[in-house]
Amino acid sequence: MSRMILKISGEALKSNDSLVSNDKLDIILKTIESLKDEHQIGIVIGGGNFFRGREHTDMDKVTADTIGMLGTVMNALYVKDYLEKHGLKTTISTPFDFPGLINKYSDEELKNKYNNGEIIIFGGGVGKSGFSTDSGTVLASEKLDSDLIVKMTNVDGVYDSDPKINLNAKKFSSLSYQEVLDRDLKVMDSYAIKKCQDKNTKILVINFNDYINIKKYFDGENLGTIIGV
Repeated sequence: MSRMILKISGEALKSNDSLVSNDKLDIILKTIESLKDEHQIGIVIGGGNFFRGREHTDMDKVTADTIGMLGTVMNALYVKDYLEKHGLKTTISTPFDFPGLINKYSDEELKNKYNNGEIIIFGGGVGKSGFSTDSGTVLASEKLDSDLIVKMTNVDGVYDSDPKINLNAKKFSSLSYQEVLDRDLKVMDSYAIKKCQDKNTKILVINFNDYINIKKYFDGENLGTIIGV
């Protein structure tokens, strides 16, 4: 079985009338159900639907980042609740201690749960101010020895410019890590890209909104953009 981390932004959970939409949670559920027989799956969830620390420049930076990290934990709890109501076994991992609310597990315990088919949901990023959830995704990948990060976005891959603005934007089917860095393509922050390069962890950027997309990719269809070739 291959080992992957799904990176999902907090904004991806929003709808027009809800900060966390059951319809979007259902996409995560169906994505996992389509993959779990052949892949071990972890999830890193952002918190931008609740709060984006870097946008609150009037606040103390550490305080703003901490609120953002707590937003990711709230999203992790939403995802856990939804998946477990539909029969999937999950475990939340955070860098913080929440006695009586969220259990604390060692890296070995998490890996054992992952190897036994549990869905590991990471909240809280790396637990420190100044680090993005991209960095948290790489850390999660290292903890679970995953070989693929799937970045689920609202576009169908990586483009040379914003396809919502430039109708002639070119989509890349594949990129090297260095091309992403040299072109400053903003797929993930540069620290995360360099860490993936060091570990040879591939990154698949693919559209979030159709749960069957990742399954089609593994069935050989040319979808999304793969980084690390």
